[in-house]
Amino acid sequence: MDKQYNFENLQASFKNYLIAGKKLQAISVKNYLSDLRHFFGWIVLKLKVKNSKLKIESDKNLSELIDQRFIEEYRLYLTENNLPLKTVNRRLSTLRKFCSFCVAQGWMKENPAKQISNLKSKIQNPNILDQFESDLQKEKINSQTITSYLNDVQEFLSI
Repeated sequence: MDKQYNFENLQASFKNYLIAGKKLQAISVKNYLSDLRHFFGWIVLKLKVKNSKLKIESDKNLSELIDQRFIEEYRLYLTENNLPLKTVNRRLSTLRKFCSFCVAQGWMKENPAKQISNLKSKIQNPNILDQFESDLQKEKINSQTITSYLNDVQEFLSI
């Protein structure tokens, strides 16, 4: 079969699943879908590089490809490409949610992504961030700016 699998239909179904679930902000849905597209792109690239004869022809066929080892390979790919810790962990979270969707659809018996842990920060003393946050609050910095600063520092320290 020369026809390429259409990931768009699966992405639309996943979006409906996200919207029907707990209330997510529009940006969260956008991030989930962006991360899922990245994962799908990685799958296509991986299959091409390996000259795999495997063809993705259905949603069920795709979900059978995704197991714990496959997700671990993806996590390794993300870390080897020096992505920020938060980005890697967000993409892993997306896979957990996507696999939950696959379980709900009956394509998987269990969620293989649940066994994959997030990467840990290399911060030696997390109290430093708490102290930094406290100092910013004493300076009467608004909460949005504090959150932004803390995210920047965490990302910087995880590089």
